[in-house]
Amino acid sequence: MLKEKITEYLDYITRIRQYSPHTVKSYKRDLDDFYNFVNEYLGEPNILLASIDKISIRHFLGKISEEGKNARTISRKLAALKSFFNWALKQQMIQVNPAYSIKSPKIAKSLPVILSEDDAEKLLEVESDDEFIRLRDLTIFEIFYGCGIRLSELIAINIVDCNLREGLLRVTGKGNKQRVLPIGKNASKSIENYLSLRRERFGSTRSSDALILSRQGKRISPRAVQKRVEKNMKRVNQNLRKASPHILRHSFATHLLDNGADLEAVRALLGHEDLATTQIYTHVQSDHLKKVYKQAHPRAGKK
Repeated sequence: MLKEKITEYLDYITRIRQYSPHTVKSYKRDLDDFYNFVNEYLGEPNILLASIDKISIRHFLGKISEEGKNARTISRKLAALKSFFNWALKQQMIQVNPAYSIKSPKIAKSLPVILSEDDAEKLLEVESDDEFIRLRDLTIFEIFYGCGIRLSELIAINIVDCNLREGLLRVTGKGNKQRVLPIGKNASKSIENYLSLRRERFGSTRSSDALILSRQGKRISPRAVQKRVEKNMKRVNQNLRKASPHILRHSFATHLLDNGADLEAVRALLGHEDLATTQIYTHVQSDHLKKVYKQAHPRAGKK
């Protein structure tokens, strides 16, 4: 039955594939929406997997579109269905994937928001009445901007992951995949200073302890990091459309490419599986070059 197979699939991506809790929650919501639709569409609560065809899925997506959902939401729900039915196919529960040939709607790509290099430097001029908080936040910003990691990757870093002597940082990304990243001298020094003051405040540290701590000495929460990043980004640039840790990841990649880094190297540093995911930053780069050209070239048609 469809309901039971959805439960099995969610258990598979949780335990075997080790998807993040956020991703599992998203897949569950999308697959539950599909089940509820098919239940009403077919008028049968005990739905067999084999009874679902391409038409059923198209009607489901059409209903979502009629409700005013955007192309990104529709694409996400279709991706969840394709993944679910592909799993069922591999488990030999069905003969064909009914969602396989259905194309996702085109999504207008928006260029990522980034900080200028000057603003990124200003962000590192952290101030606080509490020296521990100042050094901790500086460490957060140095790692975000210096390594381009995700918020979830920062939260998961333990002291044992930092090899300050070699200037290396080990992070665990999506799918529990690890990569080792270089960290600069400034970042290494910030981490050293932070750990020294942290020992004074919270006592001896073990290698298995979390690197970034809250005021209470516990592993810092994602929301706490977001709030610190948002506050300090607004400090350096009040005109930002949005402020989030991911902007520092975008800035990291863009500034590397602007200064001559190889696209494949940037892909590896970001932990992207597909080079095409990284290529959005080349659009940012070309956008910047167009602006420079229009401002500076005598044949650019300036008024």
